[in-house]
Amino acid sequence: MKSLYHLLGVMLVILLSACESSHQVDGGNVKKEKIQLEFLSQKLETERVFNQLIQEFEQQHPSIDIHQVVVPGGMTVLKTRIARGDIPDIFITYPIEQDYLIRAERGYLLNLTQEDFIHHIDPHIQNRYLVNGKMYGVALTQNAVGVIYNKELFNEYHLAIPKTWDEFIMVMDKLKAAGKIPLLMPNKDANQTSVYNLNLVANEINNRYWGQDSFSLLKDQTWREISEKTVKTLSYVQANSFQDDYFAVNRKFANGEGAMYVMGTWALPEIEKYNPALQYGIFPFPATNQPEQNKVLGGVDIGLAISADTKHPKEAKEFLAFLTEKKVAQRLSDYEGSISAVKGVKMNKQQLKLLNEKIVEGKSVNWPNHYWSGGTAAESDFRKYSSQFYYDKDIDAFLSNLENMFNQYKHSK
Repeated sequence: MKSLYHLLGVMLVILLSACESSHQVDGGNVKKEKIQLEFLSQKLETERVFNQLIQEFEQQHPSIDIHQVVVPGGMTVLKTRIARGDIPDIFITYPIEQDYLIRAERGYLLNLTQEDFIHHIDPHIQNRYLVNGKMYGVALTQNAVGVIYNKELFNEYHLAIPKTWDEFIMVMDKLKAAGKIPLLMPNKDANQTSVYNLNLVANEINNRYWGQDSFSLLKDQTWREISEKTVKTLSYVQANSFQDDYFAVNRKFANGEGAMYVMGTWALPEIEKYNPALQYGIFPFPATNQPEQNKVLGGVDIGLAISADTKHPKEAKEFLAFLTEKKVAQRLSDYEGSISAVKGVKMNKQQLKLLNEKIVEGKSVNWPNHYWSGGTAAESDFRKYSSQFYYDKDIDAFLSNLENMFNQYKHSK
């Protein structure tokens, strides 16, 4: 009998040890290990504000730890990680584009259709995430691209905000004649500099264009005009534009080294970080000579999905629900200057007034690359060919490269 008692005692000790190994002991109190969730983002400019929001969420949910991982080229990193089965719990995803559609259809994304927080979002934006009647992402913010301009320089040279392409060129001519740099471009950074010609593409090519079976850009006068406008613009940029990346141009603009900068709202926190006192504004990009036809380029900027393989779907959804709360979404919008997708959030950044007016009027257009076949790979190729074109200004080579690229991805679907 003593042997039996001894055996039972040993077994009890082993059992208690096993239980304790999965808990932390703090001051005599046994605590469960925290649930760990990884949030993958490519948005360097929102890393700080998300760290603040994550800290607040963790205070409200002491059993959950959110680890934000911010990497440049995050969409490519995500694609690689999905391919090797190492999917982060939460990650940024864009609606409409091919990568999102494929992931939704193949079961990589958690179905969020029935979640209450979906109803916090403006349905006109949120419905872009519909795939076969189901939602696999939630929109938090929209970006918008415009011409960021130095108000002091415009006032000094008595320049009015241009509303047409010709007026845009006239303004740059006047600035150049005055010895100023009319336009800054981050031509070292293909990911950001291609924003410029995407603006022209979005304004002059209808999204239905991408549904055709084949493409013939070399014979397309619209594509040629877009390319000619791009070449024209390059005559007004800083001398060392191919040595300047996105962050260098943000600093230069903040320091008053250039009069204008065509970029998205995501650049504003960076610019203000370098010079909080800068007097600047943003006006809609005047892509054509018909002001009423010019549209603001933009789309979902921060939209989040949850991996279908996450071990903690309940906690991941709690984090998304937190981010879609009106007061939280307002803080994100105020920090970044983005246009919130959450109902009731106000646009408080005065610099965005002109862009916001256009968007409210319905004069906005989604990113054309979201409609292309090829997803992230096609976007990367477009940026590469655009960067080469900015350097050599060879219109025929550029259009030939794009024509082959679009046809290749279209036929490999």
